[in-house]
Amino acid sequence: MKRDLPPILTAETAKEILEGKMIVSLDLGLSETRVNWINSGVSLSGGEIIDLSGLEKIAENKEAAFFIRDNAVYQVAIADRHYYKLLPTDGAPTIEIDGIRMHRTKNTTPDKDSQDKISILGIRDGRVLDTCTGLGYTAIEASRAGAERVITIELQSSVHRIALLNPWSREIYCNNNISCILGDSYQIVDIFPIEFFDSVIHDPPRHSNAGHLYGLFFYKKLFRLLKNNGKLFHYTGEPRSRYRGVNVQKGVSERLAKAGFRDVDYHKKVMGVTARKP
Repeated sequence: MKRDLPPILTAETAKEILEGKMIVSLDLGLSETRVNWINSGVSLSGGEIIDLSGLEKIAENKEAAFFIRDNAVYQVAIADRHYYKLLPTDGAPTIEIDGIRMHRTKNTTPDKDSQDKISILGIRDGRVLDTCTGLGYTAIEASRAGAERVITIELQSSVHRIALLNPWSREIYCNNNISCILGDSYQIVDIFPIEFFDSVIHDPPRHSNAGHLYGLFFYKKLFRLLKNNGKLFHYTGEPRSRYRGVNVQKGVSERLAKAGFRDVDYHKKVMGVTARKP
């Protein structure tokens, strides 16, 4: 399914245009295209036009991304019970929810971090379950690594709406090997047959927001879904959480072992554990 995305501008892009640069990126760094000054402003790809005041508005906000539709400027953000926004980085953008970044951005970029997770998990083929889609980067990297089928699940429709505008997420909607499901992973996983997946990527929100995805009962569900010798990656963050001094990684590792997993190892580089179903 091909989707035509509107031009996306960041503060950096707007400043480049204001300084007279005519070859810029309108898809958050994935490619470059020519823009042209005309009487009413700047002509962008797809026939969209942005005026001087719009460019100046964007140039003032380094912590946001903006899309142009019908010659009007909109921030890539949604406010409902929470506040979601697309946040530019040096690579793929991250999504920020209520001020909390959903990807690691310190000394890495969201796309590089996703590549590292898939590499550590060792995905080469087979079926992959991705329990928390987010912007879809791990699902995309799993498919690129050779997975025959990736099924990815996202609870929040607002996250999907942000992803639909993110050029870096495009592949989850147009790659025939990736299937997106909207719902709670805790419930959705029950629809799949026993030993259906070769690999599982579990990158849940922080424990305080999704404790049910860190519980022994849920780990038993994931264990049931994996084939023998199938592997799981579980993002945990650093070994000692800032939240009341709780060692999230230790608790996760112990519960995974109780669920039946073996070879539970913590990987500092990606701040997560891998485990194997024997």
